[in-house]
Amino acid sequence: MLQRNAIFISHAAPEDNSFTLWLGAKLSALGYEVWADVLRLSGGEDWQRKLETAIRERACKVLLAANAHSVQKQGVRNEIQLASDTAKKIGDHEFIIPLRLGPFDAPFLIAHAQYIDFELSWAQGLQELISVLEERYAVPKLAAPNTDIWMSLQLSHSKSICQTPELLVSNWLEVRRTPPTVFYAASVRRESNSTIPPSVSFKDGILTCDDVYRQEPEQISTNDFLQSGWPKLGIRTDDARKLFTNLANQAIDRVLQSKGLTPYAMANKQICWWLGEGVPDGRIAFKWEKWKGSRQLQGFSSKRNVYWHFGVSMSFRSAPVLHVRVRPRLIFTEDKKTPLRSATRMHRLRRSFAKGWRNARWRDMLLAFFAWLENGSTLLDVAMGATEDLVLTIPSMSFTSPFSIPAQSAPANQDLDDPEIDSLDDEELHDED
Repeated sequence: MLQRNAIFISHAAPEDNSFTLWLGAKLSALGYEVWADVLRLSGGEDWQRKLETAIRERACKVLLAANAHSVQKQGVRNEIQLASDTAKKIGDHEFIIPLRLGPFDAPFLIAHAQYIDFELSWAQGLQELISVLEERYAVPKLAAPNTDIWMSLQLSHSKSICQTPELLVSNWLEVRRTPPTVFYAASVRRESNSTIPPSVSFKDGILTCDDVYRQEPEQISTNDFLQSGWPKLGIRTDDARKLFTNLANQAIDRVLQSKGLTPYAMANKQICWWLGEGVPDGRIAFKWEKWKGSRQLQGFSSKRNVYWHFGVSMSFRSAPVLHVRVRPRLIFTEDKKTPLRSATRMHRLRRSFAKGWRNARWRDMLLAFFAWLENGSTLLDVAMGATEDLVLTIPSMSFTSPFSIPAQSAPANQDLDDPEIDSLDDEELHDED
């Protein structure tokens, strides 16, 4: 008699194929024997009968990829019925483990089952699932894991690559120029007053890029500071880069605040500067040397009854080249002024609202933000002293890839709160300006 040492994944096909391929490959790599409907795509055998046999005779647990759509599909309901009958036969009332991919009304046969939450994070869900499989259910693993079939399925579902160059826009702003000098002023206490140049405490004094403190400060060139540290003061290179990053980030935050953006502390402690009432509700046009178009940077979702606002987190980086990394964000409010108090609701809205947004949309929103930030200028001066600036190039850096992936059409369930806006032609851009 065959031993029950396999894991069966029940899911809606093709809607949840990507999740099943991801999860099946992860579990298989960990040494588990995994069965799922996607295996039939390899062809060549009567997979329907083999899958039914896998549930009846081979499975020690059935994982149900559950969301509002999947639990209504007849194929999934058939598998739930089959798994429920098997659970009664083997006396395992925890035979079916729902994996919550989204809100769903549990069918009667699994109404009692405790789900594992994959909605907020697949990685966190996987971590909890592995813990349950290992510690609670002691699901056996194969002596020699075989991931070949899952690897071939991943490759068969991947997009093709062609040898056609593609221009890619990054989220890096090139540093055109840094302040020439870093100063150390001893016996000076750092102040938080916004009129004082950016500074960081060091020993009994401060480091700054402005010699506002006239007490014969020590000084070093910024280039030497970033490349070799400051041996005289005992500052190693890594520490020097962290200290300069602190100085630069203070200056960047001041610029964004001066532009009317509002700070919001993210869960990871990073600051998001978001656009509120001072930003037009309509499209913001951008026209750079190689890119043109328009995007909304804020709007209202009638489906969710919230306002959405584009925002950014910006941070100086010293490697692999000097640049400022710009991370796009979304903030939600109910009044255009106050971010939602519930961090959980904010997180869920980010995942659901922007679920259908593609890279092109995020790219265009970032380019529209740069156009709004400096009104089309190609340089952004970030004051780090009375006369010293960190100068950034706008828009973000572009790179040319020798390969590209052919574009595919957007999925049918794409979010329509902010529908795709085609690039404007020259006449429309002129009118927009």
